[in-house]
Amino acid sequence: MSGGPKQINWLSHDLKSRFGGRVVKVALDSGGTCPNRDGSLGAGGCSWCDAGGSGPDGPDRRLPWPEALALGARKAMANGCAGVIAYFQAYTSTYVEPAALAEMAERALSVAGVVGLAFGARPDCLNGEMVENIASLSAKKFVWAEVGMQTMHDETLAAMNRGHSHAATAKACEALRERKIRFVLHLIAGLPGETNEMMEASFAEASRLLPWGIKLHPLHVVKGSMLEALHAKGEIRLLELDGYAKLAADMLELMAPSATIHRLTGERPEGILVAPDWCANKRGVIGAIEREMSLRGGRQGLRWKEGTA
Repeated sequence: MSGGPKQINWLSHDLKSRFGGRVVKVALDSGGTCPNRDGSLGAGGCSWCDAGGSGPDGPDRRLPWPEALALGARKAMANGCAGVIAYFQAYTSTYVEPAALAEMAERALSVAGVVGLAFGARPDCLNGEMVENIASLSAKKFVWAEVGMQTMHDETLAAMNRGHSHAATAKACEALRERKIRFVLHLIAGLPGETNEMMEASFAEASRLLPWGIKLHPLHVVKGSMLEALHAKGEIRLLELDGYAKLAADMLELMAPSATIHRLTGERPEGILVAPDWCANKRGVIGAIEREMSLRGGRQGLRWKEGTA
């Protein structure tokens, strides 16, 4: 992809400089769940999420995660990669006992080619003991936590059946920073009821929390999600590509220049993605964002305010 580190600080550049070559993530489903699925905080999960917990797609998902990881690592190394990150993506990987997470981590790190770990987490599933556990791993290995912020607006979080407030995100980020754990914030643009001004406020708040990395994607409807029925009734309005490109460029300008950009779109395969159609074209979405950045003379960090959080 074009753009380069001056315009966008892609994660791929960071990993290449750390490990001396291309490093890819192997997305895994460790067979967990979420507290807004199992009845602890509700049922059905987040409104945008599918039955698979927004985990990996493809045939390897059906394998037990250790087998999927070993297979993914072998394929990556055979293709000349310097290593892989074991990414526990599906559901909430930290919604387990800390000892269980430690066991998962140890098993993943024993796989040839694995150079680091990433844990997908809800902010309310990052309690003190879990954070200490991840800190212990981070002191020895390359590790990061992925925190589902999504938006700073509590009314949206409630409407999307999230089951926690933004205060939980701020608290989790503070705990992770104090223990010097890298963390990535997930954001969604175009959530129902949110204006551009509300989204901009969430971007600014995410920047204030000083994440090591950022993931942004437009709201998209997938089969099996709560939003599918609302979309079929015409009750939600999805962003157009041009509008999303402008929002993504705004987000990049607000982030620190050093923040690693892990994702700027969401992609699901045919048969799972319902709408919008343009989400299926990853290169097209990234190209639109980069064109917007070029047109406005923008770059990551252009409007970043140092010294926040």
